[in-house]
Amino acid sequence: MSKETETQLETILRRLRAMQVDDRQTVQTRYFEQFGVAVCKVTFDHGTGDWTVQDARTEPAFSYDNIDMVAVAVYDALSEFTAVF
Repeated sequence: MSKETETQLETILRRLRAMQVDDRQTVQTRYFEQFGVAVCKVTFDHGTGDWTVQDARTEPAFSYDNIDMVAVAVYDALSEFTAVF
């Protein structure tokens, strides 16, 4: 699949999987941006296998143990931000 045909959800999943593979640090953190603005922060703890998604605008953090649910949460945050931008 080329980059041009890759969906936004597939791109998010690819970045999340990279966090799982990268074991240089116990806790991995990535920011997901839209239009150069940080929309949410995702943290993965290798020790527990837990994910945390924190919305940059509203500050609450939500915990997940499933990568697919994390991808949906990030996708929703990016879509919502795009709709109001």
